[in-house]
Amino acid sequence: MKKIMICVILMIFWVSSSNTISAGEYLTYEDIAFEKRNAKLLRDFSTYDYNRLYSQLSGRRFFGWRTVENLSNEPVSFKKETLYVIVNEGQTPIRQNFTFKQSQQTTRQVSASGSIGLDLSGEIRGFNAGLDSQLNTSITSERSTMIEENVDIHIQVDPMTELRVEIYGEGLISNGVGKQYRFFRNTRSGGWEVFLLQTEYYSIIKEAME
Repeated sequence: MKKIMICVILMIFWVSSSNTISAGEYLTYEDIAFEKRNAKLLRDFSTYDYNRLYSQLSGRRFFGWRTVENLSNEPVSFKKETLYVIVNEGQTPIRQNFTFKQSQQTTRQVSASGSIGLDLSGEIRGFNAGLDSQLNTSITSERSTMIEENVDIHIQVDPMTELRVEIYGEGLISNGVGKQYRFFRNTRSGGWEVFLLQTEYYSIIKEAME
């Protein structure tokens, strides 16, 4: 009796509008890599990073925000998730058909730390207490351009071969810290981060098993 093990992990790849993007969804991606050495995500900031950036803020304000950037539209590549894994340990090929609905768009996701909060009430995800208006305009807009198409793939998985279908992509990261003042009193402080998704694509990988 031939021995065939098929493990299928299926998650629907469907990004139809900004309403489907939850704040910080990019932080759930399997892997995020910067092109620039020493660049880091907000979640990886150390106490030293915060103190270094806070020291760059100018003096207190009577009312409003003081902000400073750590990264500005820094390119990143990522592996979002693995959709399918098929392992053929048998002696005959496995023939498999896949149908995907592919979407590409530029959309905005945000994360924050400290006492900086998120405003998720509208179509544009952002930060509360007016912080968005203090950030660089290139990272506060949300423009979505969608291209949708059905993709049908017919593939053969040979004996002693593993096949993986994965989602990869590219984007831009901007982050930094900020402090809000009311009557010269610091009322909010923490980190902010904006992720702009540029593209996503499928990758089909076939590898011989050892």
